[in-house]
Amino acid sequence: KLNKLPRKKLTIRLTPQNQSNKQKEKKRWLDFDSSLRIDSGSTDIRHLISRSRLVVHSYDSTGLLETLSLNIPTLAFWQNDLDHLHEYVKPYYQDLIDVGVIHLDTESITNKINEIWDDVDSWWYQTDVQNAIKKFCKKFAKNCPSPSKKMASLLKNS
Repeated sequence: KLNKLPRKKLTIRLTPQNQSNKQKEKKRWLDFDSSLRIDSGSTDIRHLISRSRLVVHSYDSTGLLETLSLNIPTLAFWQNDLDHLHEYVKPYYQDLIDVGVIHLDTESITNKINEIWDDVDSWWYQTDVQNAIKKFCKKFAKNCPSPSKKMASLLKNS
């Protein structure tokens, strides 16, 4: 249900898994649409992200934390609601749902991509979106310029 342009620009990066499963997953995608661009996971993720207008995560992972902490326009979706999360975490995720970063079904995320595709930055840099991201990252994905120094300091003082 993606509009023509975002669908044309789409690159699907396969999940890390054994080669046999990757081939099956790739075949499944190409059977669905033979024009899709598939990355088997061999391209440096930073390179893919740098060439992307928008990053979409299809499962809750450190990838989401990384792109949010670097303030890279990001969407996420998973279909298991927030069931995989501890209760104290859910309000932070709910904030991201409320501003349209996280989606809980494919129709919702498809609509969001189609809505923002022509000007992702206008949506991404809205005050409410940025505030929700900053609040989330402060708790779960703090960007630290010198992580080894920070870790050494924490260990030294403990």
